[in-house]
Amino acid sequence: MMSARFLTAVLERAFNMRDGFGREIDYMRISVIDSCNLNCYYCNPCKNNEQCRAVNMLSVKKVLCIVRAATRLGITHFRLTGGEPLLHPQLDEMVSQIKKLPGVSSVSLTTNAVLLAQRTKRLKEAGIDSINVSLDTIDASEYECITQKPLLKEVEDGIEAAIECGIRVKINAVLTPQTDVVALTRYAVKKGTDIRFIEMMPVGEGHTNGVEPYEKVIGTLSEVYGAPYCVNTERTREINLGHKNPDNGPAEYYIFPGLGIRVGLIQAIHGKFCDNCNRIRVTADGRLMPCLGSSVTMDLLPDSCDFTDDLTDDLEKDSVIAQALKAAINAKPKCHNFSDEEVLQPESVMYNTNKNNESENAVTYKKTTEIKTTEIKAADVNAARNMSRIGG
Repeated sequence: MMSARFLTAVLERAFNMRDGFGREIDYMRISVIDSCNLNCYYCNPCKNNEQCRAVNMLSVKKVLCIVRAATRLGITHFRLTGGEPLLHPQLDEMVSQIKKLPGVSSVSLTTNAVLLAQRTKRLKEAGIDSINVSLDTIDASEYECITQKPLLKEVEDGIEAAIECGIRVKINAVLTPQTDVVALTRYAVKKGTDIRFIEMMPVGEGHTNGVEPYEKVIGTLSEVYGAPYCVNTERTREINLGHKNPDNGPAEYYIFPGLGIRVGLIQAIHGKFCDNCNRIRVTADGRLMPCLGSSVTMDLLPDSCDFTDDLTDDLEKDSVIAQALKAAINAKPKCHNFSDEEVLQPESVMYNTNKNNESENAVTYKKTTEIKTTEIKAADVNAARNMSRIGG
């Protein structure tokens, strides 16, 4: 006989979770650790290695509780990030355990690939679906200038190892005035991987070092390869034909004659994608960010969650986390905001189930003014790191 708790979980899975603006939320990014083995200037403008050391790290147990709760709400795609997730000592086990959970469609990874070559085989065996590699240049001296580390060869070895293992790889590059779009695209063509160029967020270095993405990328590549003959979004079915495990993200893809790969743009400012946003983020200290461009965060892991090995306790924690997720998703603002402006946010949310078992949301809205600081403090380094790769 099914328990009431199990029946509740089954019923919750029958509905797709929507925020206060009707957007279906099916994608969660989880920062499993907030340390990094690089020191990129746009993440850490103070160039202080102390700020790259781990402050928080999620245990496998906590991540599994979060994922189980998320699947109960219809969230099916999960991406593990950092910091640098390969620094997590149990990442392989984490991937393997997540993949075993009912309701999980895909588990992917975003990494700087410095440690990827030595971990690729284990990640493949664990069941990783795809890997996005953060790579802003293929020039060794420029790479060291950006990251403060002479590790480009390790990154290239990691990319090659993942491709040889049969893992789908994409390259993410943060756009700056110095970005060599043609060189990076040629490298991606050589490797047979899609490449996405990401607009830098207007925080820290982004206030002075950002560029207009379309002109920088599409304009430059059009001069070399001719005009692109197809443009579409990452979530559109047609653009994903023939591509396994689409990331369901905000990229707008362009296909150039003869390239054989897709070139993506992620434009958080010049091409705002908020109307179709489908994601939420969990930080390495267990807080949920409904939107990176909002000051709103919510505690996802209450102090009462001690994460013992008791399965009954886990089910109760799942329920607590699921309720927190619901509240956080319904606190998701209409759009991200990196300036002082009014933002429409849900004021209150009430859940009902009608006689047809259809979920109904009664939502009222309020306008709030969010003040964004232009200076990055030490405590904000991880947020800046995530913002610089908002679509990664």
